[in-house]
Amino acid sequence: MAGDKTLKDLQDLRAAIDAVDDEILALIRRRAALAADVGAHKHGAGDAPFYVPSREAQIIRRLLAENAQHAGAEHVARIPDEAVHGIFREIIGACLALEHPLTIAFLGPEGTFSHAAATRQFGAMPHYHPCSSLRMVFDEVESGRASYGVVPVENAFEGAVTHTLDLFAETERDVYICAEILLSINEHLFSYAERLEDIRMVLSHPQPLAQCKKWLETNLPWATTMETSSTVHAAQMIDAARRHPDTPGQIDWQRAAAIGPYSIVDHSDLPLLRKNIEDHHGNTTRFYVIGKHDSPPSGEDRTALVMSIADEPGALHTLIRPLASRGIGLTRIESRPSKKKLWEYVFFIDLIGHRDDVAVAEALDEIRAMPGTWLKVLGSYPVSRTL
Repeated sequence: MAGDKTLKDLQDLRAAIDAVDDEILALIRRRAALAADVGAHKHGAGDAPFYVPSREAQIIRRLLAENAQHAGAEHVARIPDEAVHGIFREIIGACLALEHPLTIAFLGPEGTFSHAAATRQFGAMPHYHPCSSLRMVFDEVESGRASYGVVPVENAFEGAVTHTLDLFAETERDVYICAEILLSINEHLFSYAERLEDIRMVLSHPQPLAQCKKWLETNLPWATTMETSSTVHAAQMIDAARRHPDTPGQIDWQRAAAIGPYSIVDHSDLPLLRKNIEDHHGNTTRFYVIGKHDSPPSGEDRTALVMSIADEPGALHTLIRPLASRGIGLTRIESRPSKKKLWEYVFFIDLIGHRDDVAVAEALDEIRAMPGTWLKVLGSYPVSRTL
């Protein structure tokens, strides 16, 4: 009898879950219908962007605050913030696809960290277009062949992705930053070798190789490294060598290893040999979403700039003084060769605030008015957080 009661209770709970699932699906359909109405209004407005990162940021922030408010409440299950973020990103992405189909360009192939960042931001619905280079990502967006692009800009421990910065500095580009993505990075070692002692070469993109430098020096000091265009390409090179070992110039697949994200298992037959070999656990890479527009104010924003000034003593101080005098904080400053004149540099700056904020707008106007200065606003975008 006790067993019958337990089974009935379980069946009742499952029936209740089914009923809740039906309610959730009905609400998602209702939300999708409202999103379609929003899309119709935007069509009527002409060139109004369909993807508005500030609005999405406000939705996610509000839901996370609501989730935190109920943390620890009696009879309320605690849903992790990352799960809430993921669930609603997929819902928002699916509704956005009803408003307007999106094509997202990224540094490919699929399975790379750039691909993971793109799907984290836009969900499963868009068409994802892998590109062979960062320049191609910019070109696809600028030409309109892609709605948006996702490009890496800096790593918490390895610093700036200089190629991305150089592409932003090209003055003729009509591309803007409209959102940022923070992605936690975990690196793994994949190889057909059964022991570390058998590995003689490690392949990967330059960033993962740098992020695992100390681990490689400690655990594989005898192995050489080879830079590849992506982490997935590294794994696929080893697979190709295994399939065609007699091809001239092939690497020794039995003594080679690749470093990359766990998603490599979806794109290669390489077995996982060691997990989490990054030198700094909790490492994070920041990506920008680029498009033909930036984002309206969300209430918590950053603005990215690239600037230059005539080379003279105190030039950098002069350049940022209008920001400091108005209490505008900087979160990053990076210099890069201008590639126009020997020993001439441009400065990349991220500041706290939106370009439409009164203080920020006044400071930028003051900088533009300085003799010998050049300033380009790369875009204003909502502040993101690692979950």
